[in-house]
Amino acid sequence: MGVVFRNSEFINEQDLIIKSSNRAFNYGDGFFETIKVINSKPINFKAHYARFSLACEVLKLKNEETISSLLLVINNLINQNNLINGSVKIHIGRKEGGRYQPRSKGCEIIINTYSGLGFKQNIPLSLCVFSDEVKTMGRLSNIKSVNAAVSVLGAIHAKELGFDNAILRNTKGNYIEVTNSSLFIIKDNLIYTPPLSDGCIDGTMRSWVIDNEKIIEKSLSLPDIKQSDEVFITNALNGIIPVNILEKTIFTNFNYANKLQNKLISLSLGL
Repeated sequence: MGVVFRNSEFINEQDLIIKSSNRAFNYGDGFFETIKVINSKPINFKAHYARFSLACEVLKLKNEETISSLLLVINNLINQNNLINGSVKIHIGRKEGGRYQPRSKGCEIIINTYSGLGFKQNIPLSLCVFSDEVKTMGRLSNIKSVNAAVSVLGAIHAKELGFDNAILRNTKGNYIEVTNSSLFIIKDNLIYTPPLSDGCIDGTMRSWVIDNEKIIEKSLSLPDIKQSDEVFITNALNGIIPVNILEKTIFTNFNYANKLQNKLISLSLGL
């Protein structure tokens, strides 16, 4: 058991109590952020704080954390738990009170840490398509809402069919992301990713790729993906992950994904 941060204090994890009146528990009225930690430093923190701020705006929550105040708490927690490599997870829920009509715009915050590994070259994975449920195209789909039912069902669907992960679609039938990752394709040396307006998560590793490479934002169809020269997905914890299978389509080129991951490894290690 380690130390967690709850609202304004650091407490032992075994002393953490979540009340049954918690609004995130009752109404999905909240969001979360998961941040990679390498050599005791949170990685890509500015992108995470930008999405943190966006989520507060979208959910009409009062954001009382500046980028410096939140980083100070996270660094303190990392030090108290002697975390070298792993992750920090921030849970934000609206303060208790009310039913569907809340009584407050204030936030309750819980931050905890998990041990893990640094970035490494990732093994290519297989994807299927999940079509039973779709994501909406509003800004709510851009944040890490605690209501992740579509992603959960997509992940279950992939496991039932023997695939590693599943691609999700939006209400227009566009292919927007994987259950836990942003989606990129390469065709004729051009890199494409779906726009946020299509309802994909505003991924922090997606932002890193866009900041470091020339990316074209474009709605994607299934033929777009299957006819690609290379496909890869990205998330905060694993970085850049190549894709080798989309149902019956095989991909054999992982060069760009591996190159990007090597760059990420070098940057995170300060090389």
